[in-house]
Amino acid sequence: MRPAFIWAVITKEARDLLANRLLLGAVVLPALIFASIPTGIVAFLEANELDPQQLGQIQQYIDQFPDLDPRLAAQGFIVLNFMAYFLLIPAMVPMAIATQSVIGEKVARSLEPQLATPMEVSELLIGKAIASATPAILATWGVFVLYGLVNGAVADPVLTRLIFNDVWRVAMLTLVPLICLLSVMLGIVVSSRVNDARTAQQIGGFIVIPVIAVAVAGFFSGQASFTMEQVLIADLVVAALIGLALAAGNWAFDREAILTRLG
Repeated sequence: MRPAFIWAVITKEARDLLANRLLLGAVVLPALIFASIPTGIVAFLEANELDPQQLGQIQQYIDQFPDLDPRLAAQGFIVLNFMAYFLLIPAMVPMAIATQSVIGEKVARSLEPQLATPMEVSELLIGKAIASATPAILATWGVFVLYGLVNGAVADPVLTRLIFNDVWRVAMLTLVPLICLLSVMLGIVVSSRVNDARTAQQIGGFIVIPVIAVAVAGFFSGQASFTMEQVLIADLVVAALIGLALAAGNWAFDREAILTRLG
């Protein structure tokens, strides 16, 4: 593995991404949309008193925050429960970048010069994966920080401390980058076999289904957030899947076949 070749791919991909404003905007917009929904609910609760007759319906959620008054407890449950959707951003957004990276270069015939170099397939894959995952990771982290600060400003600083808890700090630093890399690797593998970006995204989009299932299950379970044990187990599972995806990429990314098709 030669870092110089990987860095060359990363810088080339970064230049292409910065030149594509539409794709760059698609990195941040989904995260902002997801974050705005619970923030809007928090603002609504802050502006309106809770109906005492409705407290019984949400008592199980309020009881998870015994040290907070009912309205703040309800707001705390909302902001924590919706945070599972932060895992959707690194699953969805990087795949669009990755598929465009490979298929766009196929169409523009700019992939051929890279494949004709002495660069190893693994070096090309790793470079493209890092370049495609980094914008989504940074966007998710940025919106996460904004989410904590804005909700704390709208309601109470207690919400900021709830959002920036130990479990979610670990999830942001480990699970989010791992999900990004897995999404990118699958997008690159699929893109190497098809010539249409939408088809590649639809096929690769199956990775989003398990993440959506986890987020929805968490929402209806009544549990405000994940546990540290759940996050660490998810880290191990996703890391193993990345290893399998990298192995599959080396097998599926057939240099000669792509050069033949391009010719």
